[in-house]
Amino acid sequence: MGESDVVFDEGNGYFYGTDFSLEWKPRPAEGAYELEVQQLNELLLKEKGRLMAEDMEKITRHFRAKIYAEKQKLQDSGQVVNYMDLIRGALDYRQWFEFHMYYYRGQERRKELTNSAFHRFSGGEKAMAMYVPLFAAVNAQYQKAQNVDHPRILALDEAFAGVDDKNIESIFQLMQKMGFDYIMNSQILWGCYRSVKNLNISELYRPGNSGTVTVISYHWNGCERLLEEQ
Repeated sequence: MGESDVVFDEGNGYFYGTDFSLEWKPRPAEGAYELEVQQLNELLLKEKGRLMAEDMEKITRHFRAKIYAEKQKLQDSGQVVNYMDLIRGALDYRQWFEFHMYYYRGQERRKELTNSAFHRFSGGEKAMAMYVPLFAAVNAQYQKAQNVDHPRILALDEAFAGVDDKNIESIFQLMQKMGFDYIMNSQILWGCYRSVKNLNISELYRPGNSGTVTVISYHWNGCERLLEEQ
């Protein structure tokens, strides 16, 4: 099981007030030849030279059983069987786990984050509820690395679109708290917030219908954005 907790206060941009937690648990084996997710994960993470013939047979039986069971469900319901979809579904590790997100405020009892609860949230809480699972999942993967000094990089396209400046700053603070480095692109985001200590920024400038694109470089030092000499 994995879990990540973040506390968020929309009032001042610090993480205090509303607590979010994400839990993921392995789904139980459903068939006689299926492996428990933890056992399957251990076998798949083994180096190729250390896999025994018995291990390979267990993995083969597991996926064969998963594919056969799903094929039977489709046939019983009269649906068309697509073997590519069956194989893709069996190999999709996201289906090997159950994900549950919870929230609570102060001394309240922890509650599961349902769609109805999400729609009652403020803008800041909605933003955190969307990004906490993403960051928690990436953080869990990086924690598996043997080298603790490896880069912890996030790459986001159209980062934080639709999120206001106050809440974007809180999200940057969350990334800082988790020790992430990041590469982002956006039409409007500069990243110049007090929670960001250092940031290199590249602006792509194309005036009018010009056939060339100019790259303008800046550096944010935590206090001001400075134009870099070309």
